[in-house]
Amino acid sequence: MGIVWPLKHEDTKVYDLMEFEKLSEKEEKIAKKIVDSAYTVHKRLGPDLLERVYEVCFCHELS
Repeated sequence: MGIVWPLKHEDTKVYDLMEFEKLSEKEEKIAKKIVDSAYTVHKRLGPDLLERVYEVCFCHELS
């Protein structure tokens, strides 16, 4: 089963109690590239396109 995200703000309080393992420097660097690429694609293309268009552009941006 996939990740189930909280539906209400009150449900997010559970995450405050959870402890997460710190990412390595390499993992942080990869994660930053992923988020930056996603932001760049969305900023350039804007909303309302098909997911497949974003996916292709996102993969191009990552490469």
